[in-house]
Amino acid sequence: MKKTYALLLLCLCPLCAYTQNTQLSIGSFSFSLSPKILEDGSITDIGLGLDYADRLKGELRFRNTISSKNEEIADVADSLNAVNEKLFEVFFLPIEYAFVKSPSVRLWTGAGVYYEYDKLIEKGFFNMPELEANGRERINAYQNDFAMHLIGPLIDAGVDFKTSWLNTSLSAGIVPLFFLSAAQKMSIVPLLDPHHADYTQNTRGSPYFYARMDSIFFKYINLVLLYDTAQLQYKSIDFDDNLHWITPESTVLTQSLKIEASLLLPLGNMSFQVGYGYTFDSTRFGSASPIDSNRQYIILTARKTGD
Repeated sequence: MKKTYALLLLCLCPLCAYTQNTQLSIGSFSFSLSPKILEDGSITDIGLGLDYADRLKGELRFRNTISSKNEEIADVADSLNAVNEKLFEVFFLPIEYAFVKSPSVRLWTGAGVYYEYDKLIEKGFFNMPELEANGRERINAYQNDFAMHLIGPLIDAGVDFKTSWLNTSLSAGIVPLFFLSAAQKMSIVPLLDPHHADYTQNTRGSPYFYARMDSIFFKYINLVLLYDTAQLQYKSIDFDDNLHWITPESTVLTQSLKIEASLLLPLGNMSFQVGYGYTFDSTRFGSASPIDSNRQYIILTARKTGD
C-alpha cells in the first residue's frame, strides 16, 4: 500500500446543501458574508472593501473551509480513514484600479498578496490478511498529520458589462510564484519500524491561476463558469516495498472546471437562487495518468437585494 498526498489549491467543491449571502455597503466601505453548508463541511467567505477614490479601491477577502469525512484507504477493502481538514485563505488586494468606469462597462486590475494555511489530519486502520503470510500483523493503525503555509504575489483583473438583458462579469487572478513551508508526521503501527516518521521542507511552486465568468440573462437566469489550476513540486512521506520510510519528490498538477446554472427568484427585498452545479476535477502526479473526480451539487441561495 502506498499513499501520496497532493496539495489541492482552492479545488474543494463538495455537495452544497445551503448558502446564504449578505452584502452591506456603508459609504465608501463594503462588507459581504457568504456562509455555505456542505455535505462534509462548510465554507465561509468574508469580503471587505474600501473605496479610496472614484476609480481606486482596496479589497480584502477571507475564505475558511472546514471538511470532515470517512473513507476507505485506496485498494484496501477492510479499512477506514477519518479525514479532517481546515483551509484558511487570504486574498489581499490593497490596490484595485478601474481603467474604464461607466454605467455599462468597468475594466479593472489589482495587485496584492495571496496566503494559505492548510491543516490536514488523517487517522484510521487497515486490515490486510496477506501481511500474515510474511509474519506481520494484519491490523495496523495509521495516522498522518500535515500542515502548510503558502504565500505569493497576487495579480487580479476583470471586466463588468451591463445591458438591459445581460449583466456579466469576467475575472481572473494569478499567483505567478508562491513559496511554501510544510511539515508532515506519519505513523503506521506496528507495520513499519520505526513506527513514526516526520519531515519538514521549504520549497516553491508556480503558477496558481483562476478564472470566473458570472452572467445573468434577463434578470432571472444565472450561468457561472469557474476554472482553476495549480502546479507545484514537493516532497512527502511514503514508504517503499521494503517497508522503509522515504521522502520522494512529486510534481503535482491540479485542475478544476465548475459549471453552474440557476434561476433567480425575486421576492420583496430578497432574491432566492435555485440551481445545479457540476465540477470536473483532475489531479496528475508526474507523468502518470490523471485521477479524475466528478461531482454534482445543489445551489440554494438567499441574497439580500434591498433595504
